[in-house]
Amino acid sequence: MKYPDRLATRLSVSFVLLFLITFSVVVAVTLYYAQRTFQTSIDDNLQGLAETIEQRLSEDGADSQKIIEELSSAAQFVELLDAGGVVTSRSSNLGIAQIPASLGRHQSDHISFRTFKLGNSKLRAVRYPLIRDGLVQGYVIAASPIPEVDESLLSLLAVAIVAGVLGMSIAVVGTVWLAVRESRPLRDLTDAANATAAAGFGLPIPPSDGGSREARELRGAFSTLVERQREVLARERAFFADSSHVLRTPLAVLQGDIEMLEQGVYGKERVEVVAQARVNLEKMSLAISGLLLLARESDASETAWEVVELSNVLQGLVEGARVASPGLTISSEIEGGLEIAGDSHQINDLFVSILENARRYTPEGGKVHITATRSASDVVVEVADTGIGLGTEEPGHLKDRFYRGAEARRMFPEGSGLGLAIADRIVRIHQGTFELSSREAGGASAKVTLPLLT
Repeated sequence: MKYPDRLATRLSVSFVLLFLITFSVVVAVTLYYAQRTFQTSIDDNLQGLAETIEQRLSEDGADSQKIIEELSSAAQFVELLDAGGVVTSRSSNLGIAQIPASLGRHQSDHISFRTFKLGNSKLRAVRYPLIRDGLVQGYVIAASPIPEVDESLLSLLAVAIVAGVLGMSIAVVGTVWLAVRESRPLRDLTDAANATAAAGFGLPIPPSDGGSREARELRGAFSTLVERQREVLARERAFFADSSHVLRTPLAVLQGDIEMLEQGVYGKERVEVVAQARVNLEKMSLAISGLLLLARESDASETAWEVVELSNVLQGLVEGARVASPGLTISSEIEGGLEIAGDSHQINDLFVSILENARRYTPEGGKVHITATRSASDVVVEVADTGIGLGTEEPGHLKDRFYRGAEARRMFPEGSGLGLAIADRIVRIHQGTFELSSREAGGASAKVTLPLLT
């Protein structure tokens, strides 16, 4: 038998089975307890009668037959047996009926009970030993008819079954209604997920207040998953778009260089063509590395963490910048012993991009000043220049890929617009902050804060 697929059907079937098992156990235990309680009540009455007879027989001058007649009734029969099990006295209400001799056949000093048939009736009897001076002197056999409890028990069972069926019917209807109601948010979520998948994850999964807390949490998890997938797809599209944008010009130049080499240029012209091809290959390599870094999904993945001597890195970059830009005054105040945890190549690329940006957009005769100091548990590196500064419309877009202000495009048209975006990405990977601002005296300031190694 195949188990149902739908949640409402599964819950209903499971509930019915569980209800039937539980109901059957409860009814069986109830009937057994009722029967046992009734039998215990009869046994207690018979034992009480036997104890009373024993007490009366122990009195001086006691007449056993008289005592038996007084204590017996229409519903209670009494026999007295000697130690050998021979009847010595019996109540007259027994008539010619005989209590089974097996009740007194064997000697025992223990109280025992037995149920037997007498004619068309069932009797419950107790054999009560009469003990004096530690010896059994005889037995009291007290018996009482057992009322026909079977019909009562059957009536009780019928009532229980009717009540159980009625209760189960109400419970099943309620379970089906509740299951359908609680599964509706899941069906809605399925429809929404199918719709957004068909739309290429272009449709969000809207929030909903319906259903249980678990259903709402599941819907929220699916919504987050869809948003995450949309971000991944957007990142992939941006990567391909950025790649084509950045690589188009170097590839076109390389194609021209290859065509010139195929035409057989020689001498100085050939050297210039090869040098130009090498420069464009380097540009492509740097651009691809930057794009891969920007497209990376996880900030910490593929990052080779190590101890980076930031003071030495910055000092080396300052010296290189002085050689590369002899027309600028490049100064520095770098505190010694600044160590951070990070990827040394990325840290180097970070400050190369910032310094290049400062040098590139600072006219001849300008100044670039680099400071690196401790601040609590962080190191603060600031690169300030006296260049063209930031336009009023630019600060919010400077970290965007390919964004370049009008003055920056005029001053350096060859730029790609990726430097600050890459720098911002590296800073976030290293759990730092990156701020750009204009200086009151003119120019711009780039401030990087990174956690010190503790």
